[in-house]
Amino acid sequence: MRLIDYISHYFLMLLSAISSRLSMKSRNKLGRMLGGILQRLSKERRNVTLRNLSESLPNLSPAEHNKICRNSYDNLGITLAELLAFPSMSEADFKNYVKITNTELVEEKIKSGKGIILLSGHFGNWELMAYVAGLVLNLPITIIVKPQSNKLSDKYLNKFRTQGGNKIVPMSNAARTILQALKKNEAIALLVDQSADWQKDVFVDFFGRPAATYEAPAAIALKYGSPIITGFAHRLPDCTYLVELKELDYSDLDDSHESIIELTRRHVKVLEDNIMMNPGLWSWQHKRWKHEPPELKQ
Repeated sequence: MRLIDYISHYFLMLLSAISSRLSMKSRNKLGRMLGGILQRLSKERRNVTLRNLSESLPNLSPAEHNKICRNSYDNLGITLAELLAFPSMSEADFKNYVKITNTELVEEKIKSGKGIILLSGHFGNWELMAYVAGLVLNLPITIIVKPQSNKLSDKYLNKFRTQGGNKIVPMSNAARTILQALKKNEAIALLVDQSADWQKDVFVDFFGRPAATYEAPAAIALKYGSPIITGFAHRLPDCTYLVELKELDYSDLDDSHESIIELTRRHVKVLEDNIMMNPGLWSWQHKRWKHEPPELKQ
């Protein structure tokens, strides 16, 4: 374990103690301050963010790109500040933070006995959304995550994420767990907006450019008939969030590679549409387009 890992871990613990004592609006201000710090910590990552914005939203001016960049970093800081306050929050606090509409859709779809696949992205406060979904849907949720490189902080944050009953499974060994959860008629949740393996996953257009995208959600849904439900945490002016659950229809598709690509394209389009509603709520810092399709590598 590196010294920097210990330092950052104890810094998180200090931030947790501070954030837990703040009101919702003061916590939002703390998050924006953290966002400003995050933006200054890595010039390389900020350049990635601005490059993603300029290539994805070419019709906007550099000033508009800079504003979205700052808002995106603010969102990261706010998400962290709110996550670190989890231990101090009651069930009523969580439900006041996030309003989830159309929950009856889950109640209806779970009757199929095939489990549910919940899809979202690093948008708004995805951490709060997942936690509150576990509370209000009355359904065990297994969340597939990419572990933090700092094992101390990863364990610390996962303790917050699971205190309401959700389960966390590392992406590297999630396949069996996903199938077991669906067979038990439970829900799995995935964030599907990070770059995937260009050699084994699929490429679909995302903001007009091919992006390597995980094929697993579409492949599993088509093979086992599990409903796909999307939801995104849109932050409101009062610092709360609104999530509308929607089913992604794929009744016209079969269990073929072409259908996997088409269904992947559909859920990526839902993500893109939500980002366009408020670009500053998405994490543009990811190297989302770092891989080229194999045919372009030749």
